[in-house]
Amino acid sequence: MATATASIKPGTKVTYKVIKMPAAESVRKTIFRLMRMEARVQKALDLLAKRRAKTDNKHNQRGGRTWISRKTASRVVVLKPGISFTISYTNQLAPDIRSVQKYLQQTSK
Repeated sequence: MATATASIKPGTKVTYKVIKMPAAESVRKTIFRLMRMEARVQKALDLLAKRRAKTDNKHNQRGGRTWISRKTASRVVVLKPGISFTISYTNQLAPDIRSVQKYLQQTSK
């Protein structure tokens, strides 16, 4: 299993498919974090964050200071079996990918 990530060169686009839902919350969070690294998801998150900063956050005065009631961050990706995502592989991602490898299937390299 460790050799699967060792053969990938940094900077390569790799597509993964979620084959089953993990029971552990920490594993679900790791896969969710990897899914959020996809370029199109990052673009959507950036656009939503800019809109939220301009219009959705509410500014109040509390105790003579400006208080900002911030909206929660957007959830663009959904973690369920069958969903695929493409990320640019780096060596820093290798431990995360190895830890969730039994829940992911590498479909292209």
